Amino acid sequence: MTWSILAHASAIGLCIFVSTARTDAEPSIGGVTDAACPTGSITVPAGASIEAAVERAGEGATFCLKRGVHRLQVVRPMRNQRFYGEEGTILNGSRVLTAFVREDRYWVAIDVQTPPQRDGRCATEFPACNVRTGVYVDDRALVPAQSKAELDTGCFYLDASNGRIYLVDDPAGHIVEATVDLVAFESFASGVSISNLIIEKYASLSQRGAVQARHGDAWTIENCEVRLNTGGGIGIGNGARVRSSNIHHNGQIGIAGVGKNVVIENNRIWANNTRGYDFKWEAGGVKLALSERVEFRANSVYDNVGPGIWCDISCRDVVYDGNHVERNHDAGIFFEISYQAVIRNNVIENNGISSRKWFWGADILIAASQSVVVEQNQLTVGPDGCGIVLVDQSRRIRGGGKYKTRDDVVRDNVIAFQGSACAGGVSDAPDDDENFSIITNGNNHFDHNTYIVPRQSTAARFVWGHSVFGWDEFRRQGQEANGALVLQ
Repeated sequence: MTWSILAHASAIGLCIFVSTARTDAEPSIGGVTDAACPTGSITVPAGASIEAAVERAGEGATFCLKRGVHRLQVVRPMRNQRFYGEEGTILNGSRVLTAFVREDRYWVAIDVQTPPQRDGRCATEFPACNVRTGVYVDDRALVPAQSKAELDTGCFYLDASNGRIYLVDDPAGHIVEATVDLVAFESFASGVSISNLIIEKYASLSQRGAVQARHGDAWTIENCEVRLNTGGGIGIGNGARVRSSNIHHNGQIGIAGVGKNVVIENNRIWANNTRGYDFKWEAGGVKLALSERVEFRANSVYDNVGPGIWCDISCRDVVYDGNHVERNHDAGIFFEISYQAVIRNNVIENNGISSRKWFWGADILIAASQSVVVEQNQLTVGPDGCGIVLVDQSRRIRGGGKYKTRDDVVRDNVIAFQGSACAGGVSDAPDDDENFSIITNGNNHFDHNTYIVPRQSTAARFVWGHSVFGWDEFRRQGQEANGALVLQ
């Protein structure tokens, strides 16, 4: 199957897509397998109520969801229940639309059941991104338009007050679906396990998921494909494990949540934020907040419209290890207003492709955070990008005080630039601010890093504090005493 992802347009109302069809260079990790359901599990055929089976079986039961489309299912798991799918088992939160009438240039579906509308912040170019209803034609997600007048091919307009969906594309001969249910799985139960399922086309909320594990402890989502949901793909909470899954083409974000003791490993997380949410607010691959003891390991995170892997707001004890992060529109790895992280052994390539101004969108970005070690990563930086950057803006902590970009160590990384070199630590705090000198006097260090730069590149930007330097001047600031600048 060929998929598409929203490309940011220069004018409101355009429904423009760019191809992200899989290439041989892309990884094969993550997704459903041909594994059989466990012996003795309770079988639920397509068309039967999963929730009814859950209630009959009680806590600790194991279910085998049989191959086929389980449509319009909302499951409230009980404690320690386990859900397995056969290869080809799909939970689908949409209804097939079959009755259309012609009205001027439009094809109109009438008496449509619509979920609650509007949540989350949209990018300026896409003001209707947060319409909860999703519409799909032959498994391709259409883009919500702000009005009938703005409709074009590849778009839909929802008249929620009258239950009408407008298209300009003739639906004849196509499968047209519209989302109805908000979640596939959600409950306060602990110890829930979900394996080998395709979960698609739910009207999921932004910052939440079609699999909503935020309220229950120790959920495991493994070998699943979570795709084409209108907001978040997976929402996680304490003790969550997301492993070996394929999470893509969700409307706002692949994985979001708040939790302690979280592991996200060996997943493909790609092409999320298809609807044009504002990724400076929250969108893209993965974003956790207020989380502790988090591990991001061996994930492939690419082509998301937003940051790749992001932990924000007082995250603590976070490890980013062995991930491959590339072609995301904002920072590849982002650690923001937080404490104590290790970022190591990652391959990070060509992120920040939206070309944000100043030093935003670096391949590795540490913003207003302290006690971070960035080591032994391999970076390839695009022609206008920055490699590893520390940022301080004197940001306030709720309850008093300010976040400090201090005690950060950047060492033993290899950074290959396709254009001029760009790295360092930068502040825009005013000269009477307590954080004015935090970059230069806050025990931050760059050393033993190798910067590979084309011979014909323009002047380097090694920033330190409030000034931008060349290589020699950067070293005179006490940085990179053992580093190397290599011209090729």
